[in-house]
Amino acid sequence: MAAPSYDYSFDASLATFNISKAAFLAAHPHIARVMAAAMVFRPSSPPRTLLLCRAATDTYPLKWEVPGGSVDAADATILDGVARELFEESGLTATRLAAPILMSPEEPLPEPVRAGLGIQPQHETLGHEGLTVTFVESRNLWAKLTALVTVRADDEVRLTPEEHGEAAWVSEDEVRRAVLPPKEEGEGERKLDFVSDGVRRSILDGFRVYAESVAKESNQA
Repeated sequence: MAAPSYDYSFDASLATFNISKAAFLAAHPHIARVMAAAMVFRPSSPPRTLLLCRAATDTYPLKWEVPGGSVDAADATILDGVARELFEESGLTATRLAAPILMSPEEPLPEPVRAGLGIQPQHETLGHEGLTVTFVESRNLWAKLTALVTVRADDEVRLTPEEHGEAAWVSEDEVRRAVLPPKEEGEGERKLDFVSDGVRRSILDGFRVYAESVAKESNQA
């Protein structure tokens, strides 16, 4: 069966990942598995990014992350993996992959945030060569590409209940304080538990990358 095709453009900064998973792994034999993730922003004030809560029956239950998952053999390229995972997990269609996202600098981790992590920091390392997060699972090194993605304006978030139970648009301040916005007006904030500190730091870096992207577009206008 032919691999599905996706109609998106991508920035030159992501060209390294416009290759198959097999080719990438052959060039990086120390990496056992490649993941792909997407950060999508709502152009509000302040900007908000889409986070998903993993299903209670999944691994790392009820932990929050950006849309993403494993790059499949059927994906023509790692970038196609980003587009596919975004669509499968959120129903959003990628139109442009704008930039790679890394991780914000390491900083002291408040104990309440650490306690809520699905993967502890000692199992993670800084990303390298454009990879967002590297971590050890089942004694193997997994690597993830996270990209800033623009989507079709008329798309609405659609979740697969078996994978994610809730979606939220979260500000940078809320990510830093590890809280979720109220579900309904008049309700209080809720605790935001991340899959890992690397995920949290990549989300924070995404706000930096998004701000730079908006500034660049404004200067070109």
